[in-house]
Order: sequence, then C-alpha cells, then structure tokens
Amino acid sequence: MEDANKRAFKLKLLENTAEALKKNGFGTAVFENAPSAVKHILGLIGSGKKVGMGGSMTVQGLGLPEALQKAGNEIITHTPEMSPRERRQTWQRAQAADFYLASPQAVTAGGEMIFIDALGNRAASVVFGPGKVVLLAGINKIVRDLDEGLWRMRNVAAIANNIRLKRNNPCVKTGKCEDCATPERICNAVAMLWKKPRPTDYEVVLINEELGY
Repeated sequence: MEDANKRAFKLKLLENTAEALKKNGFGTAVFENAPSAVKHILGLIGSGKKVGMGGSMTVQGLGLPEALQKAGNEIITHTPEMSPRERRQTWQRAQAADFYLASPQAVTAGGEMIFIDALGNRAASVVFGPGKVVLLAGINKIVRDLDEGLWRMRNVAAIANNIRLKRNNPCVKTGKCEDCATPERICNAVAMLWKKPRPTDYEVVLINEELGY
C-alpha cells in the first residue's frame, strides 16, 4: 500500500496543478481515485448525448465507453473494420459531438496541456468543435514545464503507444525518440493548450492514480 504521506503529497500536486489550470481558463476537478472521477464524469454527461472519443488508454482504462453507453449515450469513435472514408466521417462526427473525451500526454505545473497525434483528429477535437471537451489525466501525466512535457510525450507516451499498436518504429527498439520518418510514424501533430480557447468549454479531470500513457 502506498505511504499515506506520499499519496497526500501527490494529491497536493494535483490541487496546485488544478489551480494553475483554472488561472488559464480551464474548468478543473481533482479526485482521489478513479471511481470518484468516473462517477463525476457520468453525472456531468448524463444520458442521451453524443460522446466522441479517440483511442485514449486513460478513457478506456476507466471503462468510460461502456459506462457511458450503458447510461444511454451514443459513443462516436472509429473501429478497425472501418474504411478510410468511414473513419474520416466518424472523426468529423466526433468533433461535433456534445462531449469529447481525451487525455493529454502531459499537464504542466503551470496549467498547460500537450497532445500528440498520428492523424490529427484528436488534436483538432480537443481544440475546437465539441460542445464540451473533457480531458482526463492521472498523476503520472503531471510534469514541471513544457520542455519536460514534450520529452515525456515523445519518450514515454509515444513509445508506449507504438508498442501497443505494434508499430515497427525505431523508438521501440532503442527506447527513445529517434525523430523517425517511417510510414508508420505516429508523432505527426502536436496540440498545445496554453490558455483556454474562447469558443471551447473544458473540464479537466485530474486523478490521484497512474492512468494511461
């Protein structure tokens, strides 16, 4: 079991990060554990909504697609069997959904967020389009500044996703970003949220557990 003092320190880190996010214009909530965060999100979205999402391992790991669908919501996300045209149409529908769920690869102590994307659909959706963007991050996503966030994005999150997707990119073999130019490269687009874009409504959910990549 994790030491109580260490867990309290992590919770304080999340609370300080939440204050920085709020100063940057983002709605923010902090939760001690995953079940309480899931309960909050289910209450926030309710039922009868269109909910877009990409391939976030944090969202998947929390069981949100199943829970939201069970609550009577329509989940809009791509599936492996879709054709390229169907995928594009699905991404466009997801971007115009009532809610869009995603997870940043890094959240800085200064209240900034970084997203990396292979195709650009997720990066676009977290910036503009949905009625409300809900961003989830565990304690493992918190970094000191943008430099550390960019390093984490390329050398932790991207490598883990390359392994998950069985991509034969150089970083899988070397354990560090090689800034490759392979056809299977997944690090093609980066979105940085420094301050809240005015037309978009956000809820950033910080959780005192290690979640996703």
